[in-house]
Amino acid sequence: MKRFLKNASIYILLMILIAAVIFSLNYFYGEKISQDLETDIRQSAAENDYQIRFIEIDTNPLLKTMNVINLNLTKADQFNLIVNQAEINFSWQQIINYFRNGSFQFDKNFKSQIMQINYSNLQDNYQLNFSEAELNYQGDFELQELNDPEAFLAENHSLDFKTEELKYDFPYYRSYGLNSENWNRLSTFNNFNLKADYTKENKNLIIDQFNLKGELLTIIFDLESELEYLDDKDEKIVFLDPKNSFDFLLLGEELEFEENSFFEDLSFKQLDFNGNLDLVLEDQYYSANQADFDLNLSDFKLLLSEELSLQLNQNTFGILAQDKQFELAVDSFSYEQQYNKPNGTSSADLKSSIVDGSLMAEINYSEEIPYLSNAKLRYKPKTQTAEQLNSFLQLILGRSFERDDEDYFVVEVWGSINDLNYE
Repeated sequence: MKRFLKNASIYILLMILIAAVIFSLNYFYGEKISQDLETDIRQSAAENDYQIRFIEIDTNPLLKTMNVINLNLTKADQFNLIVNQAEINFSWQQIINYFRNGSFQFDKNFKSQIMQINYSNLQDNYQLNFSEAELNYQGDFELQELNDPEAFLAENHSLDFKTEELKYDFPYYRSYGLNSENWNRLSTFNNFNLKADYTKENKNLIIDQFNLKGELLTIIFDLESELEYLDDKDEKIVFLDPKNSFDFLLLGEELEFEENSFFEDLSFKQLDFNGNLDLVLEDQYYSANQADFDLNLSDFKLLLSEELSLQLNQNTFGILAQDKQFELAVDSFSYEQQYNKPNGTSSADLKSSIVDGSLMAEINYSEEIPYLSNAKLRYKPKTQTAEQLNSFLQLILGRSFERDDEDYFVVEVWGSINDLNYE
């Protein structure tokens, strides 16, 4: 029995010593890998004109994890990026390569859990805050390509990014009549998802998931396009032939706008906008091969500020906003367009406190200036002020528009947009 206890004690002691050696080596190489990574990241950032304000990395080779505790990356006068608690898994092969070569190479395919990402755009004055994010990347991205878009397009990339919460911050929201409570509801999104794939052989980018959903605002779209690097003074990547579909929905029924320099009162129930676009880049400008979309607005009410009402009164020769107040109520407005190069059709319907109307139009875009093949406008003024404005317009145009059986004025229009004919 004593011999057994003696052998057991020796065995336990040996296991403790082995564990101590393993954990000591793990701590030693973890510290060394962390220091080497920090040095490599600082060097790559400096070579590409980025600044590292602070960086702290903790590596655990035994658990095959690296934790970016804090990272602050800045591009002068362009952006500021802060990453907190980003855990990245790596492989045994990377550890073996480090033992052999003395340098740690990032795996080109990796998955990371990130507690927080803060991105500040220093040019356009906005900030994106991501919380509880997951990043899954597969491809051939290298740190040296941070400032080389041409090298970026020469490799394959696949990205799947998810976050439990995305907060969009814009410092001037109060100038648009929103208080902090309403702005938070409008600019906070849950379960944001972005999935994108780029193939170097055909330089094709596909975004098949961009889902941005919040309490009041929803934006969903997909995109497919060929990319090209322009080796000019801007050195930028451009979309040659983007094709995309989109859905935009804004629920305004629970939004409360405050008086500001633009309006005294504003409210609406819902605005939705969706469609499909097929564009092509020609001479640095985009033209449409296809452009189909629908827009709907309901229960819209607007009371302009006194200053803008005064400007409107002056621009309408004293007809509108005669009492330095302009108020408009729109029960419903809808617009639909179907366009396949070079021809398109559009229709609109408006029911408001000032005028009711509808439009049917056929448009040709084969020339530089759009041409109306045929357009019919029907409208009915509903106030004395609207009647005055209608009479003034007929006087200016030198036309007398007739009314139909439903008491609507009917106007037929054709010709180039800059030289229209009326009947």
